[in-house]
Amino acid sequence: MSSPDDSTLSAGTMLAHYRVETQLGQGAMGTVYRAHDTSLERPVAVKVLHRRVAEEPEIVRRFQREARAAARVNHPNLTHVYFVGSNESARFFVMEYVPGKSLFEYVEASGRLDLDEAVDILVQAARGLAAAHEGGVIHRDVKPSNLMLLPNGTVKVTDFGLAKSLTGDVDATGAGRIMGTPRYMSPEQCRGDVATEATDCYSLGLVAYFLLSGHHAFDGESLGKVINDQMNEPLPSLEEIDPDLPPGLETVLGKLCAKAASERPQTMAEVIQLLESVRPRALFLAPLATRATALAIDLLAVGVPCLVIGLIVVILEKQGLHSGFLDWVSGSVIAATLVLLSIGAEWRFGGLPGKLAFGLRVVREDGNRPSLMALLARAMLRLPAIAIWAVPGVLGPVVLLILGLQILAFLSGGVCYFVLNRLTLSDVLTHTRVVLHRDGDPEPA
Repeated sequence: MSSPDDSTLSAGTMLAHYRVETQLGQGAMGTVYRAHDTSLERPVAVKVLHRRVAEEPEIVRRFQREARAAARVNHPNLTHVYFVGSNESARFFVMEYVPGKSLFEYVEASGRLDLDEAVDILVQAARGLAAAHEGGVIHRDVKPSNLMLLPNGTVKVTDFGLAKSLTGDVDATGAGRIMGTPRYMSPEQCRGDVATEATDCYSLGLVAYFLLSGHHAFDGESLGKVINDQMNEPLPSLEEIDPDLPPGLETVLGKLCAKAASERPQTMAEVIQLLESVRPRALFLAPLATRATALAIDLLAVGVPCLVIGLIVVILEKQGLHSGFLDWVSGSVIAATLVLLSIGAEWRFGGLPGKLAFGLRVVREDGNRPSLMALLARAMLRLPAIAIWAVPGVLGPVVLLILGLQILAFLSGGVCYFVLNRLTLSDVLTHTRVVLHRDGDPEPA
């Protein structure tokens, strides 16, 4: 049998009662091997610290203490730590063997993930990290290669080699020392500051970016460039990579990857809540009668301000202040009022008062918040009279045309509702939906 070495251990090498079989991977802190537990007759993963690391007493003490802390945490989304020991000059710890691919390998082979799969993976990882945090351990090296995806879809957070005990003292946890993987390091890690739960939050946000984009968020040509970007550059936008991703996703990732730790979620429970808010969800399309009743209330809600504007115009006319310019101004104000009320309410609250009263929301096809352009297009398709009202001098002469266009828009919407299986023309053309919002459903992101 060969002696432990920084690069490779021969098959058959014994580390305590664990027999090395084959190398699985290598990282900055050590090399991971598949091994056989000769005592309990089961496969395990053994991580052997690199000799240069194992020779630093401070790191060894921290490593042993924190590996034991990690071993006390038990959760389905964590790889369990079984043993911490040494053999001659080698320091090692033994973990649960996870048969599967790392997320890095999975994305490299399959390409970027769709939003639903990515959210499912990230939520599982967050649950595992939450358990670690509750057990007093911060991971500090959350990255795609440290998240394993099992064949059954379960995600396991692995490799707590850089873990930090929440109860440890500052000197013993390596304050002032840069530790982690630069592409997934938080700004505070880059500065050598103390890591907190928000540190893992930042790294998980970068993992989310990787899963949805297929590449690292910060991937400079040099270590200095990457560290500078982590500390100073905003997270790149995903819109150019996939414009169909919900607009709220950018906000969620921005919160997860805020440069200041105080501006990020402070617990993994908050992270999970944010991630769930952008998950595509089943849509329950609103019945026609409900939509029609809500529309009538909405028309009344937007009609009252327009009626007030019209009464002001009439009063001004009686006082001899009528002019073509006044018609143009009043028409424009009415059109703007209708558009702003419609778009503003639907963007901010998901609908006008009528929809909200019946529990309806305007959403995208994936259940998330529509873009402002989509809502503007919906307003124009549902209320084509807006365009005519905004033309100077047409308030009187073309009232019948306005009324006819509006009735046609309503009738065509009703016909399309039945032909297109509960979808109106404005729904189809703007890729939006009017859905029933049930108790417990998350608000659109």
